Amino acid sequence: MVIALDTENEKLRVALEVFQAMIFGAKSERGSVISAEQGSLDLGDLATDTTPVANDNGAGDAERRTRRRESAKRNVGALPKHLPRVEEVIEPGVAQCPCCSGALHKVGQDISEVLDVIPAILRVLRTIRPKYACRACEGAIIQVPAKPRLVTGGMASTALIAYVATMKFAWHLPL
Repeated sequence: MVIALDTENEKLRVALEVFQAMIFGAKSERGSVISAEQGSLDLGDLATDTTPVANDNGAGDAERRTRRRESAKRNVGALPKHLPRVEEVIEPGVAQCPCCSGALHKVGQDISEVLDVIPAILRVLRTIRPKYACRACEGAIIQVPAKPRLVTGGMASTALIAYVATMKFAWHLPL
């Protein structure tokens, strides 16, 4: 019984060493563990069954290069709904069509949101710019141009950028 247990322990030690070499070994050695059964293959008549091995000439490398990396899943353009919103509607100064002096009616609006901060208070500033068009001539659409931002296309107001810069460089706080 003791001899049987010793032989079983030896087999388990060898298996453990093989698995540790597969997991923790060098990358080139991970898949190189060959079982004893594979060493004694019957190759038969090798001269009659020869087929040339296809050379891919690096096709696998080209495929890896052409594969695009998936873009990260980011929450771009949607600010959290739980933050309070401050809306500012910017109306155009004229109420008549520049072509025919007819009355303008609202045909749509553009809404942009930026993240703003009042020290210790975060809020979202919504800028609403209504579009107006004339029903008579249907040629001109009037809308006030958007306010310029410190970072073009960014979602941070000037106050938020100034706050972050002050905290980072004046008070030496981490971002």
